[in-house]
Amino acid sequence: MRPFISITVICLLAVSLLSGCEKDKVDPNMPVLRLTPDNVIGKSGREVDVTLFIHAPNGAGLVSLYKTINLERDNTFGGTGTITGTPVSVGNDNYEFHFSYQLQGDEVDKLVGINFRFEDSKGLAAEKDLTVNTTTSGQQIMYSRRWALKSRMWTSVAPPEEDMQDCEKDNIYVWNADSTYNVIFGASACTFDGFNVFDRWELSEDEKTLTQEYYSLFDPSARTVETYTVRSLTRDRMVLEQLIDLTVFGLTDKEVFVSTYEPVP
Repeated sequence: MRPFISITVICLLAVSLLSGCEKDKVDPNMPVLRLTPDNVIGKSGREVDVTLFIHAPNGAGLVSLYKTINLERDNTFGGTGTITGTPVSVGNDNYEFHFSYQLQGDEVDKLVGINFRFEDSKGLAAEKDLTVNTTTSGQQIMYSRRWALKSRMWTSVAPPEEDMQDCEKDNIYVWNADSTYNVIFGASACTFDGFNVFDRWELSEDEKTLTQEYYSLFDPSARTVETYTVRSLTRDRMVLEQLIDLTVFGLTDKEVFVSTYEPVP
């Protein structure tokens, strides 16, 4: 009986292996996805671009996206909670879907994910996930606070001199998220307060240069662009350096002034 038992066991094992192979067999028509990049780190306000590369032998259907914040679905994403789009064919059953996303200030230090689901023309589907890590940008630091000028040192003279006037001490400086800015003048107004209309500001991509533009209340065509070097920008302090042309007063065209701001309630 032993040979019979051995042959039976061998046959059962063979059937089991064949069955397992059939189960593990991958459908060659299943879509295959690759997301590049699949993990992004950036500062709030910046825009990131990702590409979903698709191989779909059955032809393309649609790509649908949804977003989660701390594992909870964001029903405001795209206005309805879902974004859909059609990938572009690049030949040989290959497709691409390009997506841009602006990093949000209210998502700093939160777990954010965007799910990409592709379905081909016959209903076969595959998914990929994008992980988004947002850090605080210099712009967000600026526009999320109101600032007071604490000092303006004239550092190109010896010894350096404090140049801030008493009438500036109660002014509040506001850089807005929409790239406009304003100065709220205090009770101790300086002589020419209100003569200029503050227009726009911009912080460079590397956060090392601040430019802002204003124009004359009486002549809007008379515009002035100020450029500052950002020495320091933190939640608690902002230090800006400006070169000013004072040749009209018999000085140089590169007099250095360093302004220090601190946030106020």
